[in-house]
Amino acid sequence: MTDIFHKLLDVRHSDEESRQRGRNIVIIALGLLVINLIVAMTIIVAFTESVSLLVSTSLSSILYAGIIFLTRRGFIDVGGWLTVGTALIGTTIASFASPDHPIVAFLTVPLVLAATLLRFRDVIVVFGLVLLAMGSLASFAEPTLITITSEAFLLTSAILCGFIAVISFVQSFGNEVLHRRLQTALQQTQQSAHELQQLNAELDRRVALQTETLHMALQELEERSRQQDRLLAEVIAQRDVIRQLSVPVLPVGPATLVMPLIGTIDRDRLTTIQQQALTAIGQQHARWLILDVTGVPVIDTEVAGGLIQAVQSVRLLGADVVLVGVRPEVAQTMVSLSIELPITHVYSDLASAIESVAHRAVNARR
Repeated sequence: MTDIFHKLLDVRHSDEESRQRGRNIVIIALGLLVINLIVAMTIIVAFTESVSLLVSTSLSSILYAGIIFLTRRGFIDVGGWLTVGTALIGTTIASFASPDHPIVAFLTVPLVLAATLLRFRDVIVVFGLVLLAMGSLASFAEPTLITITSEAFLLTSAILCGFIAVISFVQSFGNEVLHRRLQTALQQTQQSAHELQQLNAELDRRVALQTETLHMALQELEERSRQQDRLLAEVIAQRDVIRQLSVPVLPVGPATLVMPLIGTIDRDRLTTIQQQALTAIGQQHARWLILDVTGVPVIDTEVAGGLIQAVQSVRLLGADVVLVGVRPEVAQTMVSLSIELPITHVYSDLASAIESVAHRAVNARR
């Protein structure tokens, strides 16, 4: 039985509000159908002379069955208007057919139905139709003194109460369903808000963790950068020391300096040679600078040009340059390249150069 009832309430429509109105129409139409069947049976048993009322009730029952079919198919507004219109027309016809019974009181039923099944603007239209029906009854119905027995009065009142009860049941049921849905929606909203709050808390935790990780990584990067800067400074300092040590300037007398050159000479080393020579001569006021190139494997055009600049710079400071240790293969290379150094004092070994410079210094003091 429950499955049949739920199947009857299966209204085909895409809008939830329309589906709810459709379910109300089905329930009310089903209740009115039952009431009309009861009324028809009562008329057959107690009011056999009211043939028109029986016909009206029977037609209403058929219409209510059709209303249920149309509403379940999705024709919500059509079903609502048919329900209200059937109740209005049926009550009006019954009132004209039986003026000696208080059937006109049933004109309240269409109005209550409209409030439950139709939209607000449609309720206003139904109210106007009810007033029109009452005015028609007052104008065209044959004036008859209503005489009714207590049994008929009770029966009429019971039928009216049944109509109102069915409509009230539908309205209350709809309100309860709406309340449950609102309660469910509220619970879902609260649950969603709680889940969102948890997600926000988790997100804040992750952001804080990521921030801390990034801060630690930044500190580590800064520490590595400082270490690299220190290492770079140490490397630069060590390179300067190595460069200075690679071009030593050694005093061998009161005014004589020796600069032994060992290994390949490049452009940077030529610059260092010039700087070291000028600095040492300026500090010690030397008169002689002995360049020992015994350990230099090759003197090409670039190296010769650098040595020439160094010799010229030394001479500008008032000192003279002595060249020592030119090997045969180096001399052959210099001759083949047409390299000529502006040095007048050339010796084969360092001892001879030192002895010659010392002798010259003695002669110069005399």
